[in-house]
Amino acid sequence: MTPYCIEPNRADPMRAMMDRYGDVVRRLAGQYQTILVDTQAAFDFVLKEVPPTVLALDRVHLKPTGHIILAQAFLKALEYN
Repeated sequence: MTPYCIEPNRADPMRAMMDRYGDVVRRLAGQYQTILVDTQAAFDFVLKEVPPTVLALDRVHLKPTGHIILAQAFLKALEYN
């Protein structure tokens, strides 16, 4: 699972750092042929329509809606229908 930051601005320092860490996770998942759950992509999709505070007040600790998005991303990666 990639790390995430509930922040749509990719230039934000914390978001930029999480994106770099996510790149490492993606590379390792490919190298070891493991399932990748791209949590940041799942949150980015939702952040196009809702403000960050709907998902987390502090950009990290999720509210119930954020947990649902995280769970759905996990199930999608596992190809669970």
